[in-house]
Amino acid sequence: MKKDSQHQDFVLLLILFAAFHLMTLLLLRPGGYIADYSDYNTSYLPFARWSDKGLYPFIHYWLEWPPLFPWLVIGVYRLSLLVPPWVDPRLWYDIFLGLALLFFEIGNLVVIYLLALELYERERAFRCALIYALLFAPLYIWSGWFDPMPLFFLLLGLYLAIRQRAASAGIALGLGFMIKITPAIMLAVGWKALNSRRRKVGLLLTFGVTVLAIAAPFLLTHPQFLIASFHSMVARSSWETVWALLEGYYSYGVVAGDRFDPLANVATHPSTLPWPLISLAFALLYLWLFTRSRGETKTRIVAFAGLTVNLLTLYSKGYSPQFLIQLIPFVVLLLPHLRGVIYILLLDTLNFLEATVYFIMLPDERWLLVGTVLWRTLIISMLCAEYSTTFFSLSEERIAHLRRRAFAALVVASLLLGLLGGYRLMGAYHRARYAQEEYRPVVEFLVSAVESGEAALILPDHALYQRLYPFLRKEMALYVAEDRTLPQIIEGYSDIWLVSQEGEVETWLKSRMELVAAHDLAGVRLVHFKR
Repeated sequence: MKKDSQHQDFVLLLILFAAFHLMTLLLLRPGGYIADYSDYNTSYLPFARWSDKGLYPFIHYWLEWPPLFPWLVIGVYRLSLLVPPWVDPRLWYDIFLGLALLFFEIGNLVVIYLLALELYERERAFRCALIYALLFAPLYIWSGWFDPMPLFFLLLGLYLAIRQRAASAGIALGLGFMIKITPAIMLAVGWKALNSRRRKVGLLLTFGVTVLAIAAPFLLTHPQFLIASFHSMVARSSWETVWALLEGYYSYGVVAGDRFDPLANVATHPSTLPWPLISLAFALLYLWLFTRSRGETKTRIVAFAGLTVNLLTLYSKGYSPQFLIQLIPFVVLLLPHLRGVIYILLLDTLNFLEATVYFIMLPDERWLLVGTVLWRTLIISMLCAEYSTTFFSLSEERIAHLRRRAFAALVVASLLLGLLGGYRLMGAYHRARYAQEEYRPVVEFLVSAVESGEAALILPDHALYQRLYPFLRKEMALYVAEDRTLPQIIEGYSDIWLVSQEGEVETWLKSRMELVAAHDLAGVRLVHFKR
């Protein structure tokens, strides 16, 4: 096969991947019909608009991210102002920011493919890329959050370290660290991957020089804001983790404090856990893993990288659903088959339940947050076990049976809990919507006034029919007013209720039935007829 055609399948996939994302950016938005939300607009746009007042990050205020991403947002926002606004003024800002982050998400697909080529033959490497390209979670996270950007530098640093390009890896990880601190965890992985002390030192030096070069302008002018930013990352309270549950916190992650005050208290609730001991326990565990050496093959290095990311996720005080994107690449690379895909789909489902169902639709159902957090923690722990079999080069014969049974138990338990939880959630949703229904007085009155199955309610439009049908369908028949069906309705029921504005339907009913009473409830005129 010609060299230029060896990767034509991947090039085709890459083109389709980019086009799919571009059209998603232009025509879809995160949240669907449930809610219109993303960090593009709720977290990033507000501080970008401060530039309208001449205020800029790390010069006039601090943020909970290192400087590179906030300044990218400022640049994107100022660029979007050059274009006359659309009806929704967010349009050009969202498109430009999405395009900027799309380069990194495309880069993630490329680097995953390159890493897979280091581990497998070309066909299996293409499978890894295909799995990642077809997953919904990375697409959705890119459409509303910036996390694909630091992930790119994390993966790139890992790839360059495996290729023994220490200086380039250090630069990539340094850039990633100044976007979000998590890419720096690949320094330990890179140290294991590099095959000479000179390269190991070069990795650390180039990382340090890159970080210092980016931080220097801010440290020399307004150091208090850069220091406050890194302090906020350490001092913020727990959220959406086992640690948060133990501390009695059931909400999402928030960084408190005035961004213009570098000494602001960023905690949303007090910490009650012995964090020095927890940190020491994880540090000793990681040190033990780090010192295990059985010949550093590329596969073992990627497995160690997966363990590093997973252990950091388990240790971290907080977890936000978009963090899933940093777990996915290692599942794709190390488990490029059905079992790995099911792990990802389970985690993606938990993300939906946590971020959308709990926080947006049913925020009072705390059991849902507890369940999703605990189940997510279990799955990440099982992935740690999966990666450990590769890292410790355990014999497949010794572990295959145990792994199959554990995975089967996870899937069966997930399905059973999903069915039970789904049933409970539907009941909770019904109760929650009823509690917020503005026409609840109408429902309560009719439920107390009619005998089940003996009455009909005639409504003026489909919107009101949709509002009342879920709550009254067991008590009475509901119809939208229609001249052709009114005779059949009154023949079938002796007890007729009408939501009326004193129009033709009411006049028609008065000529054929006895008017019993009229009631005004929740702004609705409810008229009762009997035959």
